Amino acid sequence: MDSQNQLLDSFFQTYEQNTAAGDMQAVAAHFADVFLAAGPQGAKAVPASEFALAVSKKKELFDRLGRYSTSLVSLEKTQLSGRYAMVTTEWCLSFARPGMETEQIAAGSVFIVDTGCDPCKIVFYLANQDLMEVLQQRGIAAG
Repeated sequence: MDSQNQLLDSFFQTYEQNTAAGDMQAVAAHFADVFLAAGPQGAKAVPASEFALAVSKKKELFDRLGRYSTSLVSLEKTQLSGRYAMVTTEWCLSFARPGMETEQIAAGSVFIVDTGCDPCKIVFYLANQDLMEVLQQRGIAAG
């Protein structure tokens, strides 16, 4: 279990670094070729190739809205089996817009990670909230 914990710590440290660097192709490479994505609107199977394009567009949108950093705040790991682990995360997205105070947005998510392949791959992703709705409620994005 300790080796799985270390593997997951390293995996998410790299994931956070790629996110912070804006390398969305590297972020998408953390996901299985097809994975399950779920959120407030439901669930669907997502090909990683489509995800790479979508995450790049979302990054561009967030950058236009003034996002200047995304950081991993917490990571809670639960071993599900010898191969799979559930990782509950909390992220902080920071937005700064001209003439406005800096806004910190908390975003929670849950991942199921396959640690039995090299490299590890995310096979399930759950967004705990609709981030665009949160941004609209906070006045960061137009409604």
